Amino acid sequence: MLVSMLERGEVQRIQITSSGDVYILTYQHGQLPLILKYSVPVNEFVKKLRSLEDTWGIEEHDRIPVQMSDLPLNTFMQRWNTKLCTGLLFISCGLFTFSTRRMLSQKKNLEKAANSGIMKKSINISKYHDDPKPPKTSGQWDPITGFNTIKPTTSTVKFKDVAGLHACKQEVMEFVSYLKNPQKYQALGAKLPKGALLLGPPGTGKTLLVKALANEAEVPFFSMAGPQFVEVVGGLGALRLRQLFKVARSHSPAIIFIDELDSLGRRRDSGDQREGGGGVSEMEQTLNQLLVEMDGMDTTEGVIVFGATNRADLLDRALLRAGRFDRHIFINLPNLSERKEIFAVYLAKYQLAPDVVQNELVERLSAWCPGMSGADIARLCNEAALSAARRDDKVVGVTKADFEAALERIVAGAAKHSNPLTVAERHMSAVHESGRALVAWLLSDSGVLPIKVSIIPRTVSGPDTVGDLGFTQLISEEKYLLNTDDLADRMSVLLGGRAAEHVVYNAISDVSQKYLQEANKLAMKQVRKFGMSKNIGNLSFDDESSSGLSSLKPFCQKTEAIMEIEANQLLSSAFSRSVKMLEENKDNLLALIDALLKNEVLSYDDLTKILGDNKRSTKIKPRL
Repeated sequence: MLVSMLERGEVQRIQITSSGDVYILTYQHGQLPLILKYSVPVNEFVKKLRSLEDTWGIEEHDRIPVQMSDLPLNTFMQRWNTKLCTGLLFISCGLFTFSTRRMLSQKKNLEKAANSGIMKKSINISKYHDDPKPPKTSGQWDPITGFNTIKPTTSTVKFKDVAGLHACKQEVMEFVSYLKNPQKYQALGAKLPKGALLLGPPGTGKTLLVKALANEAEVPFFSMAGPQFVEVVGGLGALRLRQLFKVARSHSPAIIFIDELDSLGRRRDSGDQREGGGGVSEMEQTLNQLLVEMDGMDTTEGVIVFGATNRADLLDRALLRAGRFDRHIFINLPNLSERKEIFAVYLAKYQLAPDVVQNELVERLSAWCPGMSGADIARLCNEAALSAARRDDKVVGVTKADFEAALERIVAGAAKHSNPLTVAERHMSAVHESGRALVAWLLSDSGVLPIKVSIIPRTVSGPDTVGDLGFTQLISEEKYLLNTDDLADRMSVLLGGRAAEHVVYNAISDVSQKYLQEANKLAMKQVRKFGMSKNIGNLSFDDESSSGLSSLKPFCQKTEAIMEIEANQLLSSAFSRSVKMLEENKDNLLALIDALLKNEVLSYDDLTKILGDNKRSTKIKPRL
């Protein structure tokens, strides 16, 4: 237990008494300090502690202090708390005595002034009282609300700076027209929605769109995040909301933007944990205040509330009803044409190498980055610039190789050269990646195309700290509808590496475990969610992860067994199909393996030389 607490950094200091007892003062995030007592040999304990710190590489100034004392640590803490409470009591008594004497002194001065007849001369008695405090300015800290006095922020973002989002821009332009010319709408009796909710994945430009709207409308813009309204102390969140709406009404017409609305407007439930054993929680109280403020808004006030979230399924239904956030604007991930516009905006900010043609680079990157949001594209361009800055050569500017390296780093992780593979592992990785690439190359209707294959180990972020032994970069055709044939092709590609191991070694390793899980999820969705099962029929069940009630299933055990059997049949069919294709094209498979072992990285041009040109739609072929 003590070693695990040391690893988590929960030990603050250690005190050893003359009797040989060891007291350990711990602290944990959000909890009171805890004192643990151990009766162990002191010298062995200290030696073992320092040995662990040496093993972990902890510097001398960062090590846990060990103190010798005659008093136990808990007795010392009790005495210190007693002295602190006594000192606070004396200070309180002194302040009370001082204020009482001051009031008595003021009273005596007033009595003297009245007896001497000075009151008849219209004396101003207010000078004997404390002057009222001046009102708070915008730069003062408010100890009640917990932040500076609310004031509008200035937005410099324009609609031309927001690439893509054409449909969303057209939808919010209605608000710009109303804020600039409200009389036109009021004369017709039209009422603009009080609020609009921006929904979409993270990084798609929800906040950027609202900032551009406020700039184009030329109105005050109040922006706050939902977590700023949620506090431990009850009532502070509701107070902040009242202050926000009060200031916005005084600056009417204005725009209020609340980001991460799901942290404030989460769905209320009878099973929520209450604070203090009763009443409503602080989050629910703040949500109720938001509902009241939006109900009390008049459409003629000119205050419009915008909210943004990527978890619309968590919002309370009262927020979504007519009269509140009744305008919903969906912002999806950018498509191919929108990615071109976004890349053009970001690439214009960087210095490109002389041999790089910006239009050609935009065409290539937009085709190679399906599913990326605007934030991902910004990160890609910045990573490429950082890669160019790390290079120590005479080339000035960001090159194509820098962008390819940045894309590899984002998609597959950074290259890991410190832990080289053995000869057998390297060959196994080459077999696996060659199989995936070849199956994707042969399935012309799969909607995916390999553009790069590598057997260089990669580091990945997240719980999987081992990383991948290689990667195959696939670009996919932008399809919004998938049929059974498309799903079968996707599963065959996912199982292509596993099939290649079976063809070459007649055995299977655990390197394909991640892709097997993805294929398993796809097969279960086809049977359970998409209603594509012959035995189950036209039924659709939600995923257990999304329902949150894994113990309550809307089907019996027999139905569940049928779904598992059908999913297994789909995976077996996809695996057999991949094995058959690889056996029929074993020469190409072995050629890919040899080329990977020799070069470690194969580009799209290298794949074309080895496998020949494939019959693939020009929509997803690389431009270069």
